[in-house]
Amino acid sequence: MKQHYSIGETARLNNISIQTLRYYDKIGIFKPSYTDENNGYRYYHVKQFFYLDIIKYLKYIGTPLEEIKHIISSNCTPEHMQSFLEEQEGVIEQEMEKLERARRLLQRRKKQLNEQLDICSKKEEELIYVRHIEEQTILKVETHQITPHNPPDLCIRKLADVLEERGDMVDNYYGFIYDLASYNDSHDIYFNSIYTTICKGEKINIEGEDITLDTIPTGEYVCIAFDWSTQHYYEYYQKLYQYIESHGIQTDRKVYQISLPINYSSLREEQFLTELRVLKK
Repeated sequence: MKQHYSIGETARLNNISIQTLRYYDKIGIFKPSYTDENNGYRYYHVKQFFYLDIIKYLKYIGTPLEEIKHIISSNCTPEHMQSFLEEQEGVIEQEMEKLERARRLLQRRKKQLNEQLDICSKKEEELIYVRHIEEQTILKVETHQITPHNPPDLCIRKLADVLEERGDMVDNYYGFIYDLASYNDSHDIYFNSIYTTICKGEKINIEGEDITLDTIPTGEYVCIAFDWSTQHYYEYYQKLYQYIESHGIQTDRKVYQISLPINYSSLREEQFLTELRVLKK
């Protein structure tokens, strides 16, 4: 029975590339049984294939090459391997949790984009409309100095920091809450809080932060949508406010404003789609 195989044969028999075998030889993870001094050809003994399977297995479960090299080159006992695999299992579980959060974020963002496209179609009509909105879990920060004329970037950054510290990411969905009232102009409007949405049921440690978890209730909302503009903001607010007052609509006296990006390039002028919402009682 043949005992030694060329690098090409070894690669073919073990479903691995020749380039990978050469790299493993270079970094000392898996060396050939011998190298022909005359032509430099590498040859592997058939018994080495078993250890190549171990390397492939370790790599498959996400083990870094340096860790694989340590395992292969040291006197690794079954006890050591058992301990290592338990550690690696923890790493994999963390990665799975991270991927699951990424999947939920992606699904939430897709849902928001569908909502955004729906709002865009209503914006073109420049009319007041009523639409049903499901309950939203939010992470919010209190604020008392921000108006439609002050960029709330630092407050938004605080929300992003809380999420990023726990390995999550903020999406592009930001909202603002303020009182529904008769204002002389948009400079009189002060946001009570700024928020972003999170997945329902998420557990976030916010102890010691001036940030709270809350919900925006499900229900029918009276809305108006427009392209964000400080110049025309008050005009759209007044249109919504007067509609509610003139029709005697009972509300919770809060305005929920969302602003969603229309383009995603930092090199272009900012463009946001804005919707003002008021919950009907």
